[in-house]
Amino acid sequence: MAKYLVLAMTNPLPGRDSEFNEWYDRVAIPAYASLPHVRPLGRYRSVPHDGYEFEMKDIGFEYLSVYEIETDDLEAAFSEVRVALAKATEEGRYHFSQAIDKGRFFEPVFVQI
Repeated sequence: MAKYLVLAMTNPLPGRDSEFNEWYDRVAIPAYASLPHVRPLGRYRSVPHDGYEFEMKDIGFEYLSVYEIETDDLEAAFSEVRVALAKATEEGRYHFSQAIDKGRFFEPVFVQI
């Protein structure tokens, strides 16, 4: 079975860090952990450093959430995830945060080699 990593790179809207982080901790992570094929691996915040020739701020994302997906059919797994997330939304267990900067959102998917 193939393993994939989803890297959710996000930013909160200005001044809404607390709301953004509370939503992730109390709403998003519990909801994502209940989705088929999905395993949350952790959340991270970029930090300035002198270890490389560039700083993380140059990438333009403050936060990173990492999820593992294990499946033989990625498109089918994503379809199941969408259905489960819609059900969680209908049941009031999930909603998308209004504190996320929707203009700066990047979610690449990588397959293990």
